Amino acid sequence: MKRRYIVVFTLIFLLIPTLISSAQDGEIDLSPPELGSFDPTSIEDIVVADYPILPELTDHAQVIYAAGLEANNNPHVFSKVGDCMTATYEYFLGPFGDGVYDLGEEYAELESVIQYFDEPARSEGFEQNSFNNPGLATASGFNTASVLDSLWADPNWCEANESPLGCEYRLSQPIFSMIMFGTNDVMFFEADLFDYYMQTIILETINNGTVPILYTIPTRPEFPEKTDEFNRVIIMLAQEYDLPLVNLWAAIQELPFEGVDQLEPIHLSIPEDEKTGDFTTNLEYGYTMRNLITLQALDILLAGLEVDTEA
Repeated sequence: MKRRYIVVFTLIFLLIPTLISSAQDGEIDLSPPELGSFDPTSIEDIVVADYPILPELTDHAQVIYAAGLEANNNPHVFSKVGDCMTATYEYFLGPFGDGVYDLGEEYAELESVIQYFDEPARSEGFEQNSFNNPGLATASGFNTASVLDSLWADPNWCEANESPLGCEYRLSQPIFSMIMFGTNDVMFFEADLFDYYMQTIILETINNGTVPILYTIPTRPEFPEKTDEFNRVIIMLAQEYDLPLVNLWAAIQELPFEGVDQLEPIHLSIPEDEKTGDFTTNLEYGYTMRNLITLQALDILLAGLEVDTEA
């Protein structure tokens, strides 16, 4: 039988006036980004390896969460936003929606997270949940500009002139959004454009009442220095907007080939049996590790929102 979470909202709503006031005082600037305003010196002192793998529930994330509940976003739904490393739902999170996973004894407590999000990802009657839903804001080849461009929206689901990101949020009404870009962006953009588009994505997510969860990206072997630069941009944005950050780059550094596919480094590595939901044997592979830390991140955020996991 599905275990239910009971979210205690009292603390969140008591915090809202104070936190919104802080944002209005200029601590968090939610105005639209300006192209060309990126300052390279703003990321000079950031060392990616210094940041923890798992996130914390930030003050701003609590405010966004509360706003999302007020806007009738679904607390049992999250969206996935990104390129091929996110779009391959059969490896990234999909096994938990399909029931093909083994948490083992060490991670057995994460079962409650899986059960919590075991609800239709769009509307009642939709077959997939948040884990195995392919999503409308992910695709192979996507970059930060693509997800904002209506040209790439799915005509079977999306309205005229609606971006993939806007379409996904309208139909899913998620409370969280897993956002990871950069693997393709390093081939086409410089840091200023990447910063601009990432800010645009973050702000649209916040304005939807959805908590952005940002990921650092694996190293592209062809662009190691640019990967580091873009990861520093991601960390800077997580700090500026006071958002949860999952340091995937740090989590996979000790894995074979740093967690990426040796032949196709635009993808994370996959175990031979393709069981990326098996935490008992396959944690030396990139997709399996990303799955683990994503479940752990959700667990941390829900716990920070004072979820009663025993209810």
